[in-house]
Amino acid sequence: MQPDELNMRMDEIAAAAARIAGVVRRTPLAPFESGDPRVELRLKLECLQETGSFKARGAWNNVARLTEAQRRNGVVCPSSGNHGKAVAWAAGRAGMTATIVMPRDAYPNKIQACRDYGAEVVLTDRREQADKVCAERVKRGATLIHPYEAERTIEGAGTVGLEIAEEWPEVEVVIVPVGGGGLISGASLALRRALADRVRILGAEPLGAPSLHRGLEAGRPVTLEKITTAVQGLCPTYSGQINIDICSSTLDGVQLLSDAEIFAAQARLVRTGGWTVEPAGAAAAAVVFAGHLPRPWFMGRDALRPLRVAAVISGGNPDPAQIAAVRDATR
Repeated sequence: MQPDELNMRMDEIAAAAARIAGVVRRTPLAPFESGDPRVELRLKLECLQETGSFKARGAWNNVARLTEAQRRNGVVCPSSGNHGKAVAWAAGRAGMTATIVMPRDAYPNKIQACRDYGAEVVLTDRREQADKVCAERVKRGATLIHPYEAERTIEGAGTVGLEIAEEWPEVEVVIVPVGGGGLISGASLALRRALADRVRILGAEPLGAPSLHRGLEAGRPVTLEKITTAVQGLCPTYSGQINIDICSSTLDGVQLLSDAEIFAAQARLVRTGGWTVEPAGAAAAAVVFAGHLPRPWFMGRDALRPLRVAAVISGGNPDPAQIAAVRDATR
């Protein structure tokens, strides 16, 4: 991606920040014990965001820019949960109709949340079916709000990075969870504009769904033949070309994580921090807790001069039974 195009996209994130102000929350950047005296860790708590995830940012940025004709015809999106919940919320706030196309095995609480916001929910068994339903609704006039492969979604998500840079300009490493790549695309653009090469940016992606990792290696979308992770929300079958193009210019790497590392990080955040965090929301913190930060980044660091690290806690909509088990394990 050329510098002029990157700069233009960065400007759009600043415009998105103004657009969502007063509707979407500016979430805390909270200190948290890293377990390593060489790491000063702060958590960007998007689990406290409207609808319980960062997705509210992109959803409102999309809805706020629709024409009156588009609003009359409503919106549609595919989602495993958080994006759909956010689109349903944004559409309801704007007085519009929304159709959320979800996998049949999505968390039941996320399916119900979309309905509670007034959206129609269509359940499908395969991604191909979801794409077909969305295409049919678009033919009838609905506007597609893609969860990650769309400029307005990326721009809204990018406001997470903008807020981190504004609140903690001394930050040296920012870790962002990776599903399709919308959040990390936008956040990395904002961070590069604000902090240039003074910050390192690392993605956190499940070993069982390495769509962005493989896409960056290939330079194009790679459709995964099999998904083996149990971490819902971080397991799309591919990352989009726009996400790959941006991340190839902005990231310092993507760290792959086992499910065990991600679930252990979730338990630590829930039990120690007291927050409601879903497994996907804990992936960035898992990089720190599991000791995956690159060793060379620690040169000359100690408790007196720690590495300043921010991790994005992207969502707080876990399956009720799963998080109840996490909490019960401490009793």
